Amino acid sequence: MEKKGRQSEESSAMFTHQLVTLADLEKFKEQMLSEMRRLAGGGTQHSKQWLKSREVRKLLGVSPGKLHAMRVSRQLSFMRIGGVIYYDRVDIHKMFEKFKTAAVK
Repeated sequence: MEKKGRQSEESSAMFTHQLVTLADLEKFKEQMLSEMRRLAGGGTQHSKQWLKSREVRKLLGVSPGKLHAMRVSRQLSFMRIGGVIYYDRVDIHKMFEKFKTAAVK
């Protein structure tokens, strides 16, 4: 029994004759990036649906006045609850699609 325990310890230990190849490092990098994206909620399924004005301004790169003008002109739908304005992420993406121009082939 003691011999089996030592064998498993030895197999997981790093020896001087073992080399880490560039392919090993690339594979490790991809695994790490994938795990970080998963933990950070990089998928759209885990994104929150309702965004506050500050988040929408940052996403669109617009000023508070421009965002207000977009609400007034009904370019962007919103909901007000207790003085806080919320925007539906799906509506923002629909607006992007509406104003997107086709690429020239």
